Amino acid sequence: MKPVKSLAIGFLLTSAAISMYSIIALIHGGDAWLGLLYLMILAIPFSFGVFQWRKRTFDASKLSLAGKLGSILFALQGATLACWAYDLATTFYAINVARIATEINPLGWPLGALGALSYYVPTVVLSYVLIFRLKAKVSLYAAIPITVVALFMGSMNLNAGMGNFTFFIWTTSVSGSVGYDLMTLVVAVDFAFAAVLAFVSRGRVIEMRRTRHLQGKL
Repeated sequence: MKPVKSLAIGFLLTSAAISMYSIIALIHGGDAWLGLLYLMILAIPFSFGVFQWRKRTFDASKLSLAGKLGSILFALQGATLACWAYDLATTFYAINVARIATEINPLGWPLGALGALSYYVPTVVLSYVLIFRLKAKVSLYAAIPITVVALFMGSMNLNAGMGNFTFFIWTTSVSGSVGYDLMTLVVAVDFAFAAVLAFVSRGRVIEMRRTRHLQGKL
């Protein structure tokens, strides 16, 4: 699997899991309208991701054990980046939007975020070199403890982001009438997207059948 694809898969899957946590937290402890709106808005990228996953032609069984392990390790680097992005977004809301929190990092805000970035970028680059450039068992094994440390750092970012998200839950709400109007709009967009996706999927299936039929004649 290509490095960028592995990194993207880890980032997107972790972002999806974080989004589901945020939706549940909003519905349970905050504004249910916001939670439902968030869910309906994410229905589009979620369904598109499933569509892309179903149509991919990549066969993971073709990879060696070392290749699979390398892809998993690099995907975990993407997961840590998703945790850092979540912490960054919620910190921005708590400090710059809600103005009810301060940055505890001695560097302050936003320099504290750049400090974390100065760790993640070299870590991702080093992992890429060890896994995909050197392509040796020793370098692959060396990437394991680096990934473990990155996961620990990511877990701290995730914990901080979850704490910051409580500020969003406490301070954000929409009125019933506005929430109903927004929900109607988002659902209409979701249905339109679903119709387009179904049309594209149907066209792809017909094209595949036609191709197989022509190959059968040959």
